[in-house]
Amino acid sequence: MRFRLRFACCWLVVSSGLWLACKPAADSSVKLPLTPLSGSTTFLALADWGVQGQLHQQEVADQMERYAAGLTPAFVLMAGDNFYLKGVSSTTDPLWQFSFERVYTGKHLNIPFYVALGNHDYQQSPQAQIDYTKQSSRWQLPARYYTQVIGAGTPRALRLLVLDTNPFITAYRQNVGAYPDILQDTGRQLRWADSVLAAAREPWTIVVGHHPVYSVGADHGDQPELVSQIQPLLAKYKVPLYLCGHSHTLQYLRPGGVTDYAVSGGGGSLLGTLADSTRASFARASGGFAVVSVNADSLRLSFVSNIGQVLFQTQRPRRQ
Repeated sequence: MRFRLRFACCWLVVSSGLWLACKPAADSSVKLPLTPLSGSTTFLALADWGVQGQLHQQEVADQMERYAAGLTPAFVLMAGDNFYLKGVSSTTDPLWQFSFERVYTGKHLNIPFYVALGNHDYQQSPQAQIDYTKQSSRWQLPARYYTQVIGAGTPRALRLLVLDTNPFITAYRQNVGAYPDILQDTGRQLRWADSVLAAAREPWTIVVGHHPVYSVGADHGDQPELVSQIQPLLAKYKVPLYLCGHSHTLQYLRPGGVTDYAVSGGGGSLLGTLADSTRASFARASGGFAVVSVNADSLRLSFVSNIGQVLFQTQRPRRQ
């Protein structure tokens, strides 16, 4: 029996000079343990990732490339806490290279990365992350909150509504020293989101924020400000899925009503812990990412670990 390995190489800067580091490259011929829905739009989703390729960030990135080679996702969704510990200072901050450009290097990840802001991103310059959109072919953060349609005019069309949940959180608003740009008009954001959802005609709408509405994480549980302000909006427009991070875990919750809630916070940072996991359909403190696939009839979500195992999969029908 013969084995064939392919390697991808990159230069690492260390105190004694430059070293050439090689790792196995993704092989698109390897059969994956999951498939997308037929005739679908598929994407990968993660949060809490930017730790300069350390901990499990690079492992997650490598598995994303492996799965992207077989699934051909349309984009990657990054739901905040993009740069630890305190965001970036400018568009030339070295963390752009160490936590993003030199980590997600696979050729199958040369696709748009739609980004939300997390609380750590607010500790320096959220505007720098917005400005980086103008000089990157992949990084897409045109504003603190925005909407994006993928596959417009097709039965698999998907609208992303990306919120900035940070200004809603009372603890941040009371700590302007740590979050100098946090005091914003959340009512204006809610009115904008309401108007976008009211006009949306795509078969699927997914709302994205950094903070969870509901969570069984012991590190970060239910967020009362979002339960009172965001959840009613999701219910009003029968949004099928709210996707977030903040809890450094992987979770899927069906608390009742139309909206399901997914937490995909295993992108790289130190893992969290779980509290009452009986409230969740699935919950695990694991590195990893979500694979989401939608077609004319159904939405399928899977969680993949940082070592490539499919940990969970669920499917729900489209409600008219």
